[in-house]
Amino acid sequence: MKKILCAGLLLTSFSTIAAGPEFNDLSKKQLEDVGNEFAVNFSHTAVAAPETNGLWGVEVGLIAGQTGTPELKKAIDQAGEDGSKFKNLYTAGLMARAHFPFELFAEMTTLPKRDISDVEVSNQTFGLGWNLGRLIGLPLDLALGANFSNSDIKFSQVINNTSTGLADVNSDMKLSSKSNVYWVGASKTFLFVTPYVKVGTASTKSDLDIDASNANATVFNFTASQKANVSSSGSYLAVGANLQFFLFRFGVEASNTIGVKRVAGKFSIAF
Repeated sequence: MKKILCAGLLLTSFSTIAAGPEFNDLSKKQLEDVGNEFAVNFSHTAVAAPETNGLWGVEVGLIAGQTGTPELKKAIDQAGEDGSKFKNLYTAGLMARAHFPFELFAEMTTLPKRDISDVEVSNQTFGLGWNLGRLIGLPLDLALGANFSNSDIKFSQVINNTSTGLADVNSDMKLSSKSNVYWVGASKTFLFVTPYVKVGTASTKSDLDIDASNANATVFNFTASQKANVSSSGSYLAVGANLQFFLFRFGVEASNTIGVKRVAGKFSIAF
């Protein structure tokens, strides 16, 4: 399993977060935007149609995605660093999906805790759904679902601003994010291709916690605290398609969650 995970991680580039971002003079609005981009990047997707086929079914594979993060780029530019390296964030991991009697299905993805250069990343997500369309015999799959995710990113940063008296202060940063999505989706299989769409509402919560040798050191301009909590909410839209050849399944998905755009892909085995 570890070999499979490593192979999947090679499909994406973590170079944009390998050196760790730099923050300074963050407003609450900036933290909300940046926190939302991180939360959406690590939010749940199995790149799967909201379908059930048969009484039981299992799917396992790899997912990878890219999220546009213009607000993160701006925040890093503001800190005097090169924000162009952070105009996108990437993620990858293992996925599993299963469906059960009464047209219920469950999904999960995981990126086990790992160190990438001086950045520590971990991510776990899961989703639940009910395919009402198949249960009542509609000519297409029509499902209700909910997705949840938790992620942590830890990195080191030198803080040098008025809060430190313009002296260098070493710090450890921890950005924790959660996301919830509630959706309704539809799909229909045409030969080997299953296009799908999901629409709904989403919310994210993010905490940025600073552990510094100087108790006054902070990167916020709206609080003297070394910890701040923010949240965002809005709409969710995802469109995608799955292509299946025998046991092998390929998927692609584009989504917009609270204004943050992401594309993701999948390779899996379904049986």
